[in-house]
Amino acid sequence: MIERVLIQKKNGEFATVNGWVAWCGFDRKAYPISFFEWPQLRDGLIDVTPSTLVVGGVSTVLHALRLLGAAPPTIDFPDSLLAYLGRQVRATTLGEVRGLLSGDAPEPLFVKPREIHKAFTGYVLSAFRDLIPTAHFPDEMAVWASETVDFVSEWRYFVRGHEIIGVGHYNGDPFLHPDAVTVKKAVADYRVEAPVAYGIDFGVTADGRTVLVEVNDGYSLGHVGMRPVPYANMLEDRWMELVTPRRYSRDS
Repeated sequence: MIERVLIQKKNGEFATVNGWVAWCGFDRKAYPISFFEWPQLRDGLIDVTPSTLVVGGVSTVLHALRLLGAAPPTIDFPDSLLAYLGRQVRATTLGEVRGLLSGDAPEPLFVKPREIHKAFTGYVLSAFRDLIPTAHFPDEMAVWASETVDFVSEWRYFVRGHEIIGVGHYNGDPFLHPDAVTVKKAVADYRVEAPVAYGIDFGVTADGRTVLVEVNDGYSLGHVGMRPVPYANMLEDRWMELVTPRRYSRDS
């Protein structure tokens, strides 16, 4: 049971629009709400308990979950959804990627963090100079490397309790929609290993294919137009699943 909600601010303002939407949702649910800034959480000035739902950026919420021993692994590309990727994706290290780019230029690679979620925003590497933005990260850093895909439209589907409850467009042509049958089948295939709340992103490629972009965990999910109360419900469900995994269910 959630006793209060803590929402991150920065310099006295909502840190992101996601925090504002969460505040609207939890306020409508009549939950007690307080605010905090990252240094307060970092320095242990806030008492985090399983019944204290923390809303903030990915690294912020992960820090709170680590304090409770409840931080989950990254779920970008679940095994049950590999057939929907439409491209080769492999686990590697930043050092290996640097090695590939130090000689003859390979095919362009899309690279994103694998374990340190959102340490940097994923981007395409075509030449050694493209490594400059990540030069301060160690060679041992775990990353995903994939073939590049020409996405012309990208969408997020919100899934709660294995049901799609909303969708939002976040990049490209808003009149190009992913194939609904493909998306529904992917959600069904992911059911066994899926968390109680998550976002699954699909894109339409330039050649008309519907392929999986990535899966985003529900503990700190960008709202992408999701209505406040359903969005708050997703954050709450995933938090409770993580901190009380054996006792919580959405219908309890």
